[in-house]
Amino acid sequence: MILNKNRVAGVVLGLAMGAGGAIAGEVNSAVSYEGTCLAPISAFKDGMPAIESVETLNADQKIIETTKMFKEALGAFAEVQTCHQGMVDDSAGDNFAALYAGTRETSRVFELVQSQFESSIEEMSAEALSDMAPAAGEGAEADLAGEAQTLNTMEILMDSYMALERSQELARSLLKVNS
Repeated sequence: MILNKNRVAGVVLGLAMGAGGAIAGEVNSAVSYEGTCLAPISAFKDGMPAIESVETLNADQKIIETTKMFKEALGAFAEVQTCHQGMVDDSAGDNFAALYAGTRETSRVFELVQSQFESSIEEMSAEALSDMAPAAGEGAEADLAGEAQTLNTMEILMDSYMALERSQELARSLLKVNS
């Protein structure tokens, strides 16, 4: 019985991943979000939502808010994965079409959100790093406030890149619902 579930899960995910990602912006009209495993990621189906009042935020704040939203998305994808695993465990043969469509849509949305986050963080990192005060040169006094800000920015960037790394780990586990 377990072997059969593993085969069904492997076939579903192999087909979903092998079918290729949908073109960016293309949403399968047959996929339903309401009342399905996909409900947790419905806010992300068109990509990462815009951050309110983003123009009033400094570079560090933009990174913090964007990373916070991305972490919420990762949590939503983990919920979807758990739900799909439950479908596999509860006899995926009966839910093959829903599981196939769900895993394919999950993959499409995940790739969209992850790529948007990655490109946003790269742009914001460049902005944040360019805003840093240069280190004091020979014979100049150290700028303690500037140094503290530099350390703060580096911590914020580290958190963002760690979130991106966690997303890459999640991406690998999304490829195989049954681990």
